[in-house]
Amino acid sequence: MRKNTLLLAMALPLLAAFTLSSCNNKNKKTGGQSTDMTGDTTIVPGIDVTDGGEPLSTEGEIRGGEFLPQTNIQTITFDYDRYELSEDARQVLQANAALLKARKDWAVLVEGHCDDRGTIEYNLALGQKRAKSVRDYYVRLGVPESSIGTISYGEEKPLCGEATDACWLSNRRAETKVKGK
Repeated sequence: MRKNTLLLAMALPLLAAFTLSSCNNKNKKTGGQSTDMTGDTTIVPGIDVTDGGEPLSTEGEIRGGEFLPQTNIQTITFDYDRYELSEDARQVLQANAALLKARKDWAVLVEGHCDDRGTIEYNLALGQKRAKSVRDYYVRLGVPESSIGTISYGEEKPLCGEATDACWLSNRRAETKVKGK
């Protein structure tokens, strides 16, 4: 009896391990195609790479030097939990873009900001979406894409610290700052 109990105690964990490992579907084939990413890659064509070129970038360089606000460039605000541009914001950005296109010696930084509601991660992502929507609109208006960079500060740099609608609105913004190239 004791021998049977010992055998059962050793066999049960092995049986459980075998059962659990057979439930894994990572090597399952679907539609005749393997979903395993470790297959043969020799059929992928090579890409010729030449040395000595600048890396391609669609976004402007934001390192080095300090970007400063300009009195003629206005800040826009956003509705709660939104990153789409309102008609009023588009009009402001059109005036900003005219100035940015005239000053080709400027590098531009669009900063996305949020109010303090929401998680830090969510606000950083929302701030980036706000900055990108402004950047994309500037590009559509003719500002060179390679001269505009974006950054999100989320809720890190509020203009106002009160828990009021007016204060939250002022913190939900996109600021356009510039520096000489």
